[in-house]
Amino acid sequence: MELIKNPAYKAIAEASPLAFVVWTPDFKIIDWNKSAERIFGWRREEVIGKNFFDFLIPESAESKVRQIVEKLKAGELPSYSINENLTKDGSIIKCEWHNTVLKDKQGKITTVISMAQDVTERERMKERLQKEHNLLQTLMDNIPDSIYFKDDKNRFVMVNRAKAEHSGTTPDNMVGKTDFDFSPKEQAKKSFADDTYVIKSGRSIVDKVEKIIHSNGKEHWVSVTKVPWRNNKGKIIGTMGISRDITRRKAEQEEIENLGRLYRLIGRSINRSKTIKELSSRILKGLRKIIDFDFGDILIYDPEKNTLFCSTQIGYPKDLKEKTIPKKSEEGIAGIAAIYKEPIYIDNPKNSKLTSVIHSLLEKCGIKLQEVYAVPLMTRGTLHGVLQIGVKEGKNLSRKDRRLIKSISEEIAAGIAKIKAEEALRELAIKDPLTGLFNYRHFWEVLEKQEDRFKRYNEVYSLLYIDIDNFKECNDTYGHQEGDKVLKDLSGILKNNLRRIDSAYRIGGEEFVVLLPHTSKQKAKKVAERIQKEVRQKLYLRCKVTVSIGVADSKDGENVVKIADSAMYEAKRKGKDRIWVAGENTPFSD
Repeated sequence: MELIKNPAYKAIAEASPLAFVVWTPDFKIIDWNKSAERIFGWRREEVIGKNFFDFLIPESAESKVRQIVEKLKAGELPSYSINENLTKDGSIIKCEWHNTVLKDKQGKITTVISMAQDVTERERMKERLQKEHNLLQTLMDNIPDSIYFKDDKNRFVMVNRAKAEHSGTTPDNMVGKTDFDFSPKEQAKKSFADDTYVIKSGRSIVDKVEKIIHSNGKEHWVSVTKVPWRNNKGKIIGTMGISRDITRRKAEQEEIENLGRLYRLIGRSINRSKTIKELSSRILKGLRKIIDFDFGDILIYDPEKNTLFCSTQIGYPKDLKEKTIPKKSEEGIAGIAAIYKEPIYIDNPKNSKLTSVIHSLLEKCGIKLQEVYAVPLMTRGTLHGVLQIGVKEGKNLSRKDRRLIKSISEEIAAGIAKIKAEEALRELAIKDPLTGLFNYRHFWEVLEKQEDRFKRYNEVYSLLYIDIDNFKECNDTYGHQEGDKVLKDLSGILKNNLRRIDSAYRIGGEEFVVLLPHTSKQKAKKVAERIQKEVRQKLYLRCKVTVSIGVADSKDGENVVKIADSAMYEAKRKGKDRIWVAGENTPFSD
């Protein structure tokens, strides 16, 4: 009972955000601070003298708590425990408990001080984070607070072991000395100023977050609370301070914030991108703003060819782009990450075969590669690509950075899969399923744009209107399967004879159109001749089919399609296997 009357104890108990529950060996509560009232809902006068098992411990936790009590009595003091507890309104919360046992001179337990904090939300967050890829570490747990008392000259009067350990000394050695004896000068000045403010103003400083340096030279973030220390008459005789190390919590908060930023970045990138290349570019640029890397690649997996191809690169010298990716997957870090479907981190690229290509090429440009990290981009076990990043000499890819990259890899893969599916749907909507050429509807969409460019910029274009001669006879003689093969083979011939800017369309059963931008009909005629020649070589000998081709360009009139179509029918009337150029009198057949 003397303890709870002690001014030092009272100051600690009333200033602490922890619940102080003081009880006797028969479980009767003899003290209950304001934080306990706040956390559990019971007022002090409602619980004093009561057995805490009657109102504080739910049935589900009673067995566990009794085991802890027995260990306390046996001298096996657990450093902390997390238990379920009841509140006044019947809710069950989770609390982290720290217990201190007080004994008399004969070694008999007289009192137990139990300190608790509500960690319900923290435990929920831990569970949620573990479910989300099990990438983030659990929140800070069981970090002892530093507690200290100073007189009105800011000299230490009493400190606990945690404060002394952080100061690199013992509690006894700190008594009578100031922060200037243990902390860097600027840090000590700030602490001295805060203590002076509390003493002179009588006001508390609550949860002030600041960075300090411990005796081992390491920087730590702490949350500091300082309150006036008063004697029994209410006179301020110094300060009482509690500082809690929140270094890990701040790092985790930063990691969570960065992870949230990355998820938002990926979501926006997916919604705004129509192609995988657009998506890859947006992701690499956004990722670089959060993680400080120098080089980055997103490679896409082609399951048909069982290979990776480069979608986007960032940070490389122009001359090296795509050269940094080995031709054989098994020779590079990205390829191995794809093969084994596991992240690969190399902190010595010079001596690794997996990074020898990229290291050698960068070294020739005067750039020393320090570290490389490659992560497979997968959803539900399916590989979609690889994300690879690297840093120059003088930088490193921290574990935190690598965790972030790994944690977003599935989201990136999902984005790639989504855009692939959308591209496939677009392909279905605009392509002929048999030949793989663009279809009738897409032809008119493209032609409308091409006609607009002609009207605006006088950009001439030509059309080849193609019809297969004797196709019905081919079907009747050799069967529809052979007829389908003829259609596919003709499609291949068209593709082989076109430029990148040209396009071919199947607009009917055996009718095809070729659109040739920036091309007059004289030049288009030469393209038609090549097509006609290849058809004769590949299709006529096999199933006696040829093609009749009508040629027209945008200068022939507004309805270029009709003009080219008429030219094609003119070629048929002249004996088939011919090319007829609109506006010319002589068909080309030989």
